Amino acid sequence: MRRMGKKVLGFVEIVVGSALTAMAFGLIVLRLGFVAGGVTGLGVILHQWVPLPLSAIVFILNICLFVLGWVFVSREFVLKTLINTLLFPLMLEFFQGIDLLAPLQGDPFLGAVLAGALLGLGSGLILRGDGSSGGFDILGVIAHKRNADIPVSVVMNTCDALMILAQCLRTPIMNTIYGLVVIAVTTALINRVLSFGAGQSKVTIFSEDYAPIKEKLLTEADVGLTLLHGESGYLGRETEVIVTVIPYSKINAVKKCVYSVDPKAFVVVESAQAVLGRGYTIDREA
Repeated sequence: MRRMGKKVLGFVEIVVGSALTAMAFGLIVLRLGFVAGGVTGLGVILHQWVPLPLSAIVFILNICLFVLGWVFVSREFVLKTLINTLLFPLMLEFFQGIDLLAPLQGDPFLGAVLAGALLGLGSGLILRGDGSSGGFDILGVIAHKRNADIPVSVVMNTCDALMILAQCLRTPIMNTIYGLVVIAVTTALINRVLSFGAGQSKVTIFSEDYAPIKEKLLTEADVGLTLLHGESGYLGRETEVIVTVIPYSKINAVKKCVYSVDPKAFVVVESAQAVLGRGYTIDREA
């Protein structure tokens, strides 16, 4: 039942993510004339010579890449791109017909930031849903499969750079700069979306009274922990170091347990952006 719920949630994330990315391109990037990377950027270039709507060109390009992925990669991989391949062009056509954010034409920098936020949020949701945005990442996967020394990201970034460079030749310099702002904001926000809800605190405890501290943490604070074998640097004494990863809300409870046993304990609290595994992304009982 839980697996089914995760699949449904993943589907919703991919659909919403596709809508947000199409919104960013249709309402802002294309309307304000910013340079664009990816398959949409290639579509913008081809649109100058091909007498078809941009959404139709993007759809054809996505289908071609989809077929390449089907032939050279695997059915499982390309099926994850199918939703976005079909939905994005339709949504792009829809949002291009809406003049909702016309006032942004007077403030292109704000438009670039907003477009980057929408693209970052949308792309992050697609990735969280275990989907793929399709496009040039399929070429990256194919190249990596043929030669393991070629990273997928290198192929994608190279293709994006070529698309932006080609558009720069016909685009005002400020529109190119705003396009780069969109890409920068997108990259930063994708990482935030992928780690959202997974943030925890890593607490490292150094104390000679590690045994009673361990018992208190297990029984009173109800946290999992690990003992690492260590040695004090100055005295050279062997000791155990306690490491635990906890929600922010349990930090004070852990500190009380530690200092009630050893007021001189050395405690380090760090922020963990993402925590995976049993007790976090996998049930404890599993």
